[in-house]
Amino acid sequence: ASGVVGFEDAGVGGMETMDFSRFMEVLGRDLGKPEPPIEPCVEHGAKQWEKRKEQAQLEEGAVTKVVRQDGKGGELAQEGDLVKIHYVVSRDAGEVVESSRGGNPAIFVLGKRGPLGRLPRGLEIALQSMAEGEISSFTLKPSLGFGHPDCTWRLGGAQVEDWVLDVTLELASITKGVSVQIVEEDKVVKETIKDGAGWENPRPPYQVVASVKGGDGFCAAEAEPLRYSCGTGAVPKLLEESVNLMFQGEVARIHCREPLEDSPLIPASASTSEPGRPGQQALQTWEIGLLEVVQVRDMVGTGEVMKSRVARGEGEFPIDCPIVDCPMRIRCVGRLGGGAGKEVFWDTDEEGSGKPLSLETGMNVLPDGLEMCLKLMVPGETSVIQSAPKFAYDDLRDLGDKIATRVPKGSPVEWEVTLVDFNKPKQLAELPAAEALREALARKEKANALFKTSRYRYAQARYELLLREVKGLVDAGAAEAEDLAEPISTLVVGCTLNLAACAQRQGDHAAALKHCNEVLDKMDPDHAKALYRRGQTYTHLSEWAAARRDYERMAGCGEEHREEAEAQLARISRLEK
Repeated sequence: ASGVVGFEDAGVGGMETMDFSRFMEVLGRDLGKPEPPIEPCVEHGAKQWEKRKEQAQLEEGAVTKVVRQDGKGGELAQEGDLVKIHYVVSRDAGEVVESSRGGNPAIFVLGKRGPLGRLPRGLEIALQSMAEGEISSFTLKPSLGFGHPDCTWRLGGAQVEDWVLDVTLELASITKGVSVQIVEEDKVVKETIKDGAGWENPRPPYQVVASVKGGDGFCAAEAEPLRYSCGTGAVPKLLEESVNLMFQGEVARIHCREPLEDSPLIPASASTSEPGRPGQQALQTWEIGLLEVVQVRDMVGTGEVMKSRVARGEGEFPIDCPIVDCPMRIRCVGRLGGGAGKEVFWDTDEEGSGKPLSLETGMNVLPDGLEMCLKLMVPGETSVIQSAPKFAYDDLRDLGDKIATRVPKGSPVEWEVTLVDFNKPKQLAELPAAEALREALARKEKANALFKTSRYRYAQARYELLLREVKGLVDAGAAEAEDLAEPISTLVVGCTLNLAACAQRQGDHAAALKHCNEVLDKMDPDHAKALYRRGQTYTHLSEWAAARRDYERMAGCGEEHREEAEAQLARISRLEK
């Protein structure tokens, strides 16, 4: 069959009849080109082959089982579970090769390389058929025994890869895989025995408070726990890596194959092995309770502003943090140089008769170091902040800040601050268009006030945020819906040109040109103020011809602009000389 279809050919008009080849040609498909071959998934194919091969080996008797004692019932072990077993490995003639009897059970993670390595595949299959408390005997052929390529467990001093072995297993306990983490293959595994809470794990430069028991009677109980900073080498590396996988309130056992190295808080003499198998390093088990995770943030990446949380608040980071500039209430104690014994130069409770201090962020009323930390706190949280002078009061002193006058120039400070509460500002998109315009104009006035007091960086941040929100209103069509297109357009132009002014004051003339061009190229090619700002920028850059063109265009924008434009043209003539 030719496969005739109806298709509207744009070149002819109407419904034309064409054969299938013509139809596909119109769609741009080359029928002469062969379809690409479907590539097989090599990895998937290899896995399926291994499964079929393993199944065939089992059917041929590579692993056989005899139950010696029934278990307690319940859920069987699965891949990923941590199992504790006693074992006796013998040759088929009855000669014992190795046994765990007389010591503690051996610990393995099914399907993974735990602290003693990975079990022979046959024993992994055997254990997945057992219940807790069960004792069974297995005959293990080399193909699924110690000769299997995935097996990394080695019996002490014996080469058994090619032997048929009799193995008696007692499954002492099962810890489900959800509570098991391999910290380092063939070395360390973490077994959670009590879940923690929260979402934060310890990491540098966080501080940790933990109870630790293990080794040769080493004990730092809850009454006198260990306290250390992550990443400082205060505790052995493998132990710290394990703790860094825990959550506050969690209790876990850390099973290590190797002795822990010496450290300031846990000496090497405390690290001894449990009784184990002859000829091989036995395991050490440490029980750790993560009592507290003290969040420590290096706010600028140089150690010059360090924030340490000492009391948790209510809410989740960062959803419930005052990241956007807003009104808030705080309680704060400031100390010179840092530390409880240092001189207090500011106490909001004392100066406010016990009432919290009310302020608005983004208005340059707080030191940068303190404000950036407050923006990452949740209500009710208390933090201690150490700040270098340049993020403390050195800049505020030049603005006449009364608190800054109490702090000697070049002095580092420490604040202990509590975020009482804050008023999260509404997004303009959440408000009716007319109310959104009024709110936007009010925010612009706050930014203008910062500009007028030479706080250009803060003004710039406010203009930028306001512009993003106002442009969102425009994109959503809110302006046209209530006939507010003109005032909103005027607001956008004004904020953009004010950004150009901020950039000029901070010496960023490339950014100033960009903002001016945005107005002149996209909004109003004859906007007098934009031409004036761009002319100023070109003058700063000594681009006299470009500056002259802008001032000449400005003079043609109306009589009210002519006088200023001519004054600037005369200035250029003087500067050119």
